Amino acid sequence: MLLTESETKAYLDYIRDWKDPYPKPVLEEHQGITVVRDDLLHAGTKVRAIDYLIGHDPKYQHVEEWVLGSCPAQGYAQISLPSVCNKYGKKAVLFVAKRNINNLHPYQKRGIDLGAKYNWVENGMLAVTQKRARDYVAEKPNTRMMLPMGLEHPAVFGSFIKVARDLFPGRNPDYVWSAGSSGTLNRSLQMAYPNAEVHVVSCGHKMSEREIGRAIYHRCEYKFEKETPHSERPPFPSALAYDAKVWKPLQEWRLTNNINSSKMILLWNVGG
Repeated sequence: MLLTESETKAYLDYIRDWKDPYPKPVLEEHQGITVVRDDLLHAGTKVRAIDYLIGHDPKYQHVEEWVLGSCPAQGYAQISLPSVCNKYGKKAVLFVAKRNINNLHPYQKRGIDLGAKYNWVENGMLAVTQKRARDYVAEKPNTRMMLPMGLEHPAVFGSFIKVARDLFPGRNPDYVWSAGSSGTLNRSLQMAYPNAEVHVVSCGHKMSEREIGRAIYHRCEYKFEKETPHSERPPFPSALAYDAKVWKPLQEWRLTNNINSSKMILLWNVGG
């Protein structure tokens, strides 16, 4: 599925003259690959993506609670969401699968420390947590808003596109790689760099054609909850159940295709 220039323009128009309030992404060279080190943000790339939506979008200034029902235990959104909510005086509310309180994922502990309200759901399959989140919003629809699956919203696409284009004004990387689940970031990069060859490594469910967009699709051999083995991890901090899984297929692809060293390969590291 091709993403058109008119879509890109519409997303950029949505965020108007918004400027990313966070430090410009750090670019580091690792083994010939240009890495976006957004793990250095500590709350990950998604804080850039939801800043306009939560803090500036005039449609949602009335919202007091931002509700998420689609974050797995290994998901970075549970860190990014309360970080941005705290900045703008909002409340982050999550509905997630119940876990033993003594066996919380480190990201869940960080979410709690940031003030996110966790609602632990028995038999918390995605459909169940999503339903519970919708029901919660329906109780007070004037002050609560549910975030879409994968944070798929025009403000998020627009913010990602702007941040990516501001990294390399007037040019494109030759190749772009990222992890993908809903594919929101990767499709944003496809629009930000229309002339680049884009690759996505699916780290969760099998991605649909819509989620993949025009990217070249790589299916990770490990289940989502399994962390990347030590021997396959990148030489920088990376989310072990997500971004870190891109490093091995990227390296294998580069060797197999004998990619010219003069070409820029960009890897977007969301968190660590």
